[in-house]
Amino acid sequence: MVEFDIIIVGGGLVGASLACALKNQALKIALIDKSPLNANPLHNFDARALALSLPSIECLQMLDVWPKISDAASIIKAVHVSKQGHFGITKISASEHQLSALGYVVNADDLNIALNQVVETLSNVTLFRPEEIVKVEKRDQGWAIQLSNQKKLSTKLLVAADGAESVLRKQQGIEVKVQDYQQTAIVANIALNQSHQGIAYERFLEKGSIAMLPFGENCVKCVCVVPSDQIEILKAQSDKAFLENIQHQFGHRLGFFKQSGNRIFYPLKNICAENLYSDRFVLIGNAANTLHPIAAQGFNLGIRDAATLAEVLVQAQNAHQDIGSVEVLRSYADRRIDDHRAIRYFTDSLAEPHVFQWLGIVVSEWVMPFKRRIAERGLGRHQNLSKLCRGVSLTQDP
Repeated sequence: MVEFDIIIVGGGLVGASLACALKNQALKIALIDKSPLNANPLHNFDARALALSLPSIECLQMLDVWPKISDAASIIKAVHVSKQGHFGITKISASEHQLSALGYVVNADDLNIALNQVVETLSNVTLFRPEEIVKVEKRDQGWAIQLSNQKKLSTKLLVAADGAESVLRKQQGIEVKVQDYQQTAIVANIALNQSHQGIAYERFLEKGSIAMLPFGENCVKCVCVVPSDQIEILKAQSDKAFLENIQHQFGHRLGFFKQSGNRIFYPLKNICAENLYSDRFVLIGNAANTLHPIAAQGFNLGIRDAATLAEVLVQAQNAHQDIGSVEVLRSYADRRIDDHRAIRYFTDSLAEPHVFQWLGIVVSEWVMPFKRRIAERGLGRHQNLSKLCRGVSLTQDP
């Protein structure tokens, strides 16, 4: 039996971020993932994208990850918001907030590779990948885990970073609230005939929305949200018909669309865990909250989970507390609950197609405190940000 202080199940973006956040600590960590790591991601037209807020970038800087991907990142200098069929727009720019950028868009596979490259250098982290968990057993002072290669591990704390359909969350009996939006996201890259100039667009439709994120030179990531009862018709569309339909609904603020990449379809649900922890067990990332993509907040919320949990665990370790105790995990949950609720409310309010979207656009353009509040939420700025998301080392005083 190999003993660990922490076992993280799920080596995706959030699980790997937690492992990196705990680098050089007096904690022995195992990171388990069932999928092999693709060390040579395809830099093709259909690459996946993530929009990163400024606190997320601060955190990735502290994890020594951002320098590995920054050169290929696409800057967001402004966000343009409009509603089809209504007058009025809102434009939030970096300059009006005395910032050089509102955020950046990166290739998700590049970020995954960069995180795991850092993980592989960490002396206190053992990577089990690809590896399946065949048995999980609760014990008085922790957990015993058996892997498909017959290795047996034990830990004081089990961290579930295994996604929206978290097997560990289900095994623990933690209930979830599920909101089916009856919507589907169509995701595709679109080539432009002109520069996007670092502007991200959010256009609300009568039923759904279209988001355009800068993603490379003269290319955007399109996320089109439509009612699910229309999806079979849309799946049958040719690339040309899809592009013409998007152009018609979005307009010509980005000029003419030249080419569409492969379309990927995602049914949209909000999955919210009713508890973030139990004895020696804690949820982070999509295992805790799976969000509507309209505000691009999913990974940003997840990395704040990872950064906060790392801070709480290091503080507990330094104070000679039991890192798996209910008291320690409750302190993590208490620090995260307001952010979780606020982001869920923020994304849900944007996802619902009603007149308040239009009123919000008009009011936010003319009432500066309201506009500033919207911008701050989108930027991921709020009280009680973790040290890493403020660019402060875990070993440094606040």
